[in-house]
Amino acid sequence: MAGKSSKKQAQNNLGVLRRLYVAVVPLVALSLLRLVLRRGSWLAFAVLHGPLAACVYTLEKSGRPRFDARGRVEREGMDLRQSGLTEWLFDVVYLSLFADAGHVVFGTLKFYYVLGAVPVYVAYKARALAQPVLARLGGGRSRAAEMETEIGDGGAKSRRQAKRERNADKPRMRYR
Repeated sequence: MAGKSSKKQAQNNLGVLRRLYVAVVPLVALSLLRLVLRRGSWLAFAVLHGPLAACVYTLEKSGRPRFDARGRVEREGMDLRQSGLTEWLFDVVYLSLFADAGHVVFGTLKFYYVLGAVPVYVAYKARALAQPVLARLGGGRSRAAEMETEIGDGGAKSRRQAKRERNADKPRMRYR
């Protein structure tokens, strides 16, 4: 039973990577074939597939489990089904695959414009993450504190809050 969770995570990661390659390899191969047949620009192909390659490489390096000679899990890798950065990497992969499918079917590179949404989304998320930090550094109050003062004491108080307010003015016993 020892190490069951790491074995399970290693198997899950292997399955996720297998499904990833089953989706990526054929579409990129078809896109490459279309490039060769239409005598397209190799530079454009490299630039447009750069984000896809970087994301797949990152997912592979961080999520691929490592086994020892006996087949035991040496390192299970990062959980590839977690939210956060891993989820964003998969989103970039899916957007690139969408663009590849559009390129293969319709023969236009305009589907790659959807990759322009990635930096916009990252900037939006970075702004949302940095806003509380900037508010603290600037000496200003956070938006939550501003909303709290706007609401005021109009909200209902819990029993515990009411009891603390009643007992706040009572004299305390002093021990020597």
